[in-house]
Amino acid sequence: MMRLLIITLFLFSITLNAQDFPISEKTGKVSYEGVVKVDGVSATDLYIRANEWFAKTFNSANAVIQMQDKEAGKIIGKGWIAVSNMGYDAGGFDFRINFTAKEGRYRYIITDIEHDKKTSKFSSGGGIENEKPACGTFLMLKGQWRKLKKQAHDGITEMHQDLVLYMSETNSEEDDW
Repeated sequence: MMRLLIITLFLFSITLNAQDFPISEKTGKVSYEGVVKVDGVSATDLYIRANEWFAKTFNSANAVIQMQDKEAGKIIGKGWIAVSNMGYDAGGFDFRINFTAKEGRYRYIITDIEHDKKTSKFSSGGGIENEKPACGTFLMLKGQWRKLKKQAHDGITEMHQDLVLYMSETNSEEDDW
């Protein structure tokens, strides 16, 4: 009985933590953002690394990148993370990613995260910050919505951690050819 109680509390805590999204004070939207120092790396090199990261992370960087400005060190892209519900395709979450490089540092912002049913028969949940899905709880139960949001959160968290790791690497293997 105690074991069942512990498992239930653990699952309940996962559900609660899934709703602890970073909210931007400016926009009120969920926004994963950061400024990362990379000492001794020029803005141009950071911009080049970011372009490489976009190409390696997304199937088609050309389909993702909406705007690039090498002079300003800026890249704006639109990505998508697939989600599933009980093993079935539940569409995915669209998001916007902004990247800006300056000498020795860069800033990333991942925001405008919205559930899109484009690949499934599932209903659209709307913005990830919605407590209830935009389609209503008749078409998507709150528990299903929480699970989809958690998948999106996990995927975006992994993606922005990968960006930070990639940007900090020196890519020496390409220099020593």
